[in-house]
Order: sequence, then C-alpha cells, then structure tokens
Amino acid sequence: MTTSKIVSLLVVGAVLAASPALAQALTAGNQGPADIPTNRDAPLNLPANVEPMPTPKVDEATTRDLFAMNPAQALESLGTVTFSNGGDVTETPASDALRAAFESEMKGSKGGN
Repeated sequence: MTTSKIVSLLVVGAVLAASPALAQALTAGNQGPADIPTNRDAPLNLPANVEPMPTPKVDEATTRDLFAMNPAQALESLGTVTFSNGGDVTETPASDALRAAFESEMKGSKGGN
C-alpha cells in the first residue's frame, strides 16, 4: 500500500470518528417540554379475582388421526364445542353433509369397504 492511500484512509477514519462529536456541538437538540406530564395509569385494569386456568390434561390414549379412530367415535369428534363468557358449554353435532363426506372418506381410506 502506498503512503497516500494510508494517509487517505487515516483521514477518512478520523472524519468518521469525529462526526458524532461535531454534530453534537453544532445543535442543542430537542429538549422537550418544560413540564413532562406523568402518566402511571395501567393500560388495562383486571378484576381483582382473576385466577389462571388449570393446564388442560389430555388422555394419552386419544389420537388426533380421525381415520385411525373408531368410526363412531370419529363422527362424534367432528362436532363443535362452544364456550360462552358466562361459562356455558354448547356442543353442536356435525352436520349431515359433513358426516356424509367423512363416511365416504372412511370408506375410501379402508380400501373401499
């Protein structure tokens, strides 16, 4: 490397290193308002009697593969369970169209039985 390249790199490095200090000296910056309002309100107020829900337990014998289940049990699992805010549980069985589609798939997955 030639001496002129070394000197050029040193000058560029010195300019880059001094830039933040020079910029700070040129401007006073934004000082903000004189009286900064203090707001310590929580963004969300929870009721006092909130308790965590227990961790759900899953039976180890259950399977998520619908086609590996007993066909009657698989049809029952196609229903919908709805939980309301009041704690009510509503179970809606699968529609006839869904049951028919599932039964045709079950016959197709068992080799045409």
